[in-house]
Amino acid sequence: MNGCESNGLLYHHPVYTFAIFIQGLSSFLAFPMMFFVFKKYGHKVYYHSNLLFLVALNAASCLILAGLTAWSATNFFVQLIIKPSPCDMLMRTEFCSKIRASFLFAFLLVSTSHAGILIERSCATIFVKSYEKQGKALGAILAILAVTVSALTIYVVIYNEDKEEFITTCLTFSASKSIGNQIYAMFFAQLILDALVSIVHLCLYNYNKRTTGNNSVSLSEQFQRNENMKTLKQVTPLMILSNVTIGVYIFVISVFRLSKNYLPVNWYEIIAALLFIMPHMPLMFSSLLFFEFCRDERRLVAVRRKIVADQENAQTDQLNMLIENWETKFESRENDSRVVREHTASSKLCRFFNKRQRTIAAIY
Repeated sequence: MNGCESNGLLYHHPVYTFAIFIQGLSSFLAFPMMFFVFKKYGHKVYYHSNLLFLVALNAASCLILAGLTAWSATNFFVQLIIKPSPCDMLMRTEFCSKIRASFLFAFLLVSTSHAGILIERSCATIFVKSYEKQGKALGAILAILAVTVSALTIYVVIYNEDKEEFITTCLTFSASKSIGNQIYAMFFAQLILDALVSIVHLCLYNYNKRTTGNNSVSLSEQFQRNENMKTLKQVTPLMILSNVTIGVYIFVISVFRLSKNYLPVNWYEIIAALLFIMPHMPLMFSSLLFFEFCRDERRLVAVRRKIVADQENAQTDQLNMLIENWETKFESRENDSRVVREHTASSKLCRFFNKRQRTIAAIY
């Protein structure tokens, strides 16, 4: 069996087909999930305009990932239906070059936009007293830098791409003979970047947490510190998810890559497709955002209920005090009236007996 036929048989392998199906399903589900999150919670997000640039860039990169993965999975099953032979099902790299470059660009943009968010929040922390009045220049510059760095990096990575190489899907990276090593080098660099961003991010969050309770600062400064904490708290799970996704994939697939020549035919490609977590990141990101917003909403509802309950308890306590005061005064008046009545009755009784005694004395 020649290489063309053996590679083409991947299309009919049930495990490989299942992996591609799950990737496509995850990508298609990401769109309604992201739409639902933006529709339900988008109007409740009050970020600084600089931060909005970078958050929008991060969301756009997730949408690009989901769209390209959905297209790749759809194209895979279309090829499976309409192509008669295994060799006809394979695609040349030249056909998928721009699609692969766009996917890698969007994937790297997730990490570079995280770095931009960290820089923006660092500036908001350093210049906390005046940052609220800053314009949109910083966010635009950081967004342009994130896009530029991602684009130049991908250009270098795929520069030596073999246009004649046959691949099963446009998202075949680790199994690529021409650029597989360059892609792994980029993944390692991306993992280091995410790790550094996470460490600095944690330090920044702890610093803002320590200084938030300072009541001696102005209201503007206090608001900005609260905004920093809220944003950092929301971004933290996304960064952890990105780090875990990249780290697990790179570590596991690198181990299998060392034993690639000892595995049965096509099994390395099958394992790589099963472990290829990147297409699932849009759905995971949007789901995580949904749970984060839901948690914040429940927390706000709980705080409001506590405030209302405290107000009601205060009003109830005040009413009870008034009732107790009224009852005390009422009982005091009743006691005074009772004493007066008893004194009056005893006086009348004494006068009655005195009058009787005088009457009897007059008779005798």
